[in-house]
Amino acid sequence: MRERMHAAIVMARRQAFETFLAPGLYATLSAGMLIGFFLVAGFTRSIDSSGFNAQLSPLYDVISRVASSLFGAAFVEKLFAEGPFVFALFCAFLPVFLFLAISSVFRFGHEKNAGAIELLTYGPADGTSYFVASFLKDALFSAASLALLALFFCVGALLGNLVPGPLFLECLPVLFFLSLAVFAYGVLCSVLAANASSALAAFLGIMVVFAAVLAGTLSIMSDSIRSLASIAAAIVQWFSPFYYASLSVRATQAGSLAGFLGGMVLLPVLTAVLLAASHGVLSRRGVRA
Repeated sequence: MRERMHAAIVMARRQAFETFLAPGLYATLSAGMLIGFFLVAGFTRSIDSSGFNAQLSPLYDVISRVASSLFGAAFVEKLFAEGPFVFALFCAFLPVFLFLAISSVFRFGHEKNAGAIELLTYGPADGTSYFVASFLKDALFSAASLALLALFFCVGALLGNLVPGPLFLECLPVLFFLSLAVFAYGVLCSVLAANASSALAAFLGIMVVFAAVLAGTLSIMSDSIRSLASIAAAIVQWFSPFYYASLSVRATQAGSLAGFLGGMVLLPVLTAVLLAASHGVLSRRGVRA
């Protein structure tokens, strides 16, 4: 175990160095900051004497109309109750999150299919240490990206005479642990799939299903959609990292510390289960199966 972790840390350093030199991370982080800038700036233009008025900004007018039609006016009020920072944080982190998750899934599948991971099993490492290295690298860059985005939004709040609320700060660890669980799903898909394309398709399909089920449970479009989403949620929600993240966010909004901590604990537990399952598959099938 000790040798495996040492090998994983060595490979994680190398992968982190390669990611640090590549332009993809900087491009997605810049795109996220640009999105965050427009969302914060648009919100400041939507404030009048009566408070937040989405109709004053074309951007927020569209966002408010779409969100209200899908999830209801109460959802929109909760979303922007503390200003634009919670919504902007999720939108700004999304490009970085997708880049890290998709690139790691594709790379793992490609190198497994090419035999690069199999070559490592004849050295000081094995398949488990390789995916742990990839997981550690993604965790590192997720934490760094969230820290930079938090600093960016704090500076933006200072310049715009706004103050990030407590929900913004509590969403930072929620997003981090949510990312870890999603990365673990990427590892499992890469281990199970035969090649990079099928791994990526399986990963994206699973994430779309989880997101659709969560959106369906929040939707107010029709009773039939909510009923179908509730049935699906009863089956898949226990495997969905989005469900546990939503538990923490809703508990924070309700002022329930126990609910917030419960969701925060369940996300690492789900992550550990997925990584353990990936290790079990590799132990039984090998890296070329």
